[in-house]
Amino acid sequence: MKTSHPLLPVRLFCIGLEACRAEFSAGARPGSSQRRAQARKGPHLVTQTGFTLIELLVVIVIIAILAAIAFPIIKSATRAAKSVRTVSNLRQIGMMAASYAGENNNRIPCYIDWGAYFGNPPGLVFFQRTLAEYAGYKFGQAPQSSTRPLPDCFYDPCVDGNPLPRHPMGDFGVNAAILPGADDCLSQFGSRLGVPVTSISHPSGKVICCSAAEVGWSSCWFIDGKYFAENGYNPTSGPQPRNAGGAASLFADWHVEKLDVANMDQATRRRYFLPDP
Repeated sequence: MKTSHPLLPVRLFCIGLEACRAEFSAGARPGSSQRRAQARKGPHLVTQTGFTLIELLVVIVIIAILAAIAFPIIKSATRAAKSVRTVSNLRQIGMMAASYAGENNNRIPCYIDWGAYFGNPPGLVFFQRTLAEYAGYKFGQAPQSSTRPLPDCFYDPCVDGNPLPRHPMGDFGVNAAILPGADDCLSQFGSRLGVPVTSISHPSGKVICCSAAEVGWSSCWFIDGKYFAENGYNPTSGPQPRNAGGAASLFADWHVEKLDVANMDQATRRRYFLPDP
């Protein structure tokens, strides 16, 4: 019977010991590679990764920075869009006034008819209502109404968001120095219909309507052009620079432009807001 060599177990032990020493020299423990392979196979040992607190804070800071950059841009764009709508509204008013003048002996409506207001029966007839009804809009509401009794073009989008109540007669003030009341029109021009366009010298330089103060019950639908011309800008009355730094203004030749009323000198104020002597 054939027997194994007596030194075979010793040789096998030496070979195993040599293999273990090779693993230690490579930085691993005996059998670790096998255990890692088994661990990869075991689903109960697989861990899920996620954001660390530092990573989350970095993301929040980046979002805050982007928001701080975007909000002023969005706000500025919104103001610019409202200013464009304001100019468009005044142009619509100018088109109404031009059409009205063409059918009423070339006259622009006066800013108010106090005689009609105190008449019997009383009726408040004013520039904005006259044009609105001429354009086919039924006024039909008392001026004290909290709703808007006029078409949207008579209201300034730049006032939207103002906590003060909106005046039902509109946000654009009619210049009483250029378009006086009906009684003055009757005495000066022989008719209560309004001011003849031909009586306004240099119509391209005369403001008949502009963005006005929205701080009082009677401070926004008309302006005292004479007072403004002599005393200058007042944040509580008269023309207001709320349209991208200027007051959107409608001139007697029906064009619209923005005027820097806050920094306007007296000579310029007189040229724009008073009739020529």
